[in-house]
Amino acid sequence: MLRLARPTQPRQRESTIALINIVFLMLIFFLVAGTLTPPLDNDVSLISTVEANPSEPPNALFVTEEGEMRLRGTATDAQGFMLARTQTLGEEAARQLEIKVAADRDLPAAKLVDIVGALKAAGASRISIITERTAE
Repeated sequence: MLRLARPTQPRQRESTIALINIVFLMLIFFLVAGTLTPPLDNDVSLISTVEANPSEPPNALFVTEEGEMRLRGTATDAQGFMLARTQTLGEEAARQLEIKVAADRDLPAAKLVDIVGALKAAGASRISIITERTAE
């Protein structure tokens, strides 16, 4: 007896294109997410609070333990900071914009009050102090 062989269907291989697409999208996500937040100034340890809303400090004015003000790693003062803001945004927009101050936790409170006063005298209307949320 002769048997006729049935034609076998070739096994379909699982496509790896879907897996490659997912890995690629994850890679792009982490590249974008990692570059959205500017890095903190290395010489500043933020003030710790227990109850605070998490917020990223983009374009924050960093204040070191010694009271030195820095914007994007460059030393500045209240007048220079507000002048730079005015030149980029215009005078009215610079006054309306909220200034975020990220002060070192070892900065004396009296110096921080003086810095906030100098910013107000230079024309700032809204100033927020950036802190770091900690567990109780």
